[in-house]
Amino acid sequence: MGRKTALILAGAAAKGAFEAGVLEVLSEHLERIPIVRIVAASAGALNGAVYAAGVRHGSEHLVAARLAELWQHDASWHNMLKVSPLDILHGVGIGTGNRLLPLLQRVVEELPLVRRRPIELHLVLTALEGSAGNIGEQPATTFEHVVSFGDEQFDTEPGRAEVLQAALGSAAFPLLFAPVELPGVGDCVDGGLVNDTPIKHAIAGGGVERIVVVSPEPVELDAPEPLRGMKLVSQLAEALINERLYRDLREAQTINGYLERLDGLVDSKVPLDVIEKVKAVFGWVPLEIVQIRPARPLDGSAFSAFSNTAQLKAYVAAGREAASSALSTLLSP
Repeated sequence: MGRKTALILAGAAAKGAFEAGVLEVLSEHLERIPIVRIVAASAGALNGAVYAAGVRHGSEHLVAARLAELWQHDASWHNMLKVSPLDILHGVGIGTGNRLLPLLQRVVEELPLVRRRPIELHLVLTALEGSAGNIGEQPATTFEHVVSFGDEQFDTEPGRAEVLQAALGSAAFPLLFAPVELPGVGDCVDGGLVNDTPIKHAIAGGGVERIVVVSPEPVELDAPEPLRGMKLVSQLAEALINERLYRDLREAQTINGYLERLDGLVDSKVPLDVIEKVKAVFGWVPLEIVQIRPARPLDGSAFSAFSNTAQLKAYVAAGREAASSALSTLLSP
């Protein structure tokens, strides 16, 4: 059995199709890369909610294939956005994503139960009303809200419906989609606004030894062309994705460096129990970090592929290619 793995799925609207290709490859290596926790935001929440149901039923490969089919054949503006004159009149969005729900339900309905596997799913949302947080001992308002689901939610139809509704809220791009109301939370929109690649939520609570970060944006981007219209919107979406991911990955690598230096102190006669106490004080644990990202920017913007089936197919293929490349060393004998 491989090292317990947390899977992080970022967003990027139509480029979520890239993740479907990645999931197809991951689903072929369940024993070497056992996914026990999924943390996702935005379009990644749609993929994560569906894939978590597959993990729970031991049907990951089937669900991944269905997801890839959905992205390639059903991810159109017609299916993604139901125009609502009332929402336009109230100034909250052009419409809703309600047409998405039956498509997602179709992917997870009547899954064969191969065997029950444990899975955690954590979806990041932007709670427009804010929620209680704190800065030290001082109460403070935070707009980042995480909803969490465990094994039992994937075992019943009402439970899965609750999961998919939360995923829809996490993917509700502001002013395009109307906010999604969740019980006890209020109106929610795209979780990518507050945390598109929630690495810290993936390692909170321990229990994982590896994180696999999936993002449809490459590690390094070229300088953008003059930014106007949709190019400006697309660049803003990429900034939301990449900046938090950049900081979190850099921090995780820094902690790994600290741990290596602490372990090296054994040679300097520092007692091992002292070293372990230092690690415990800061909550530092060594993590294997695997990034699955395209080598070059995907063609089109975060939204253009909703009217371009060929582009969606190319995104899925790019996801398969990136996953095979990133995992080749990890899976080598």
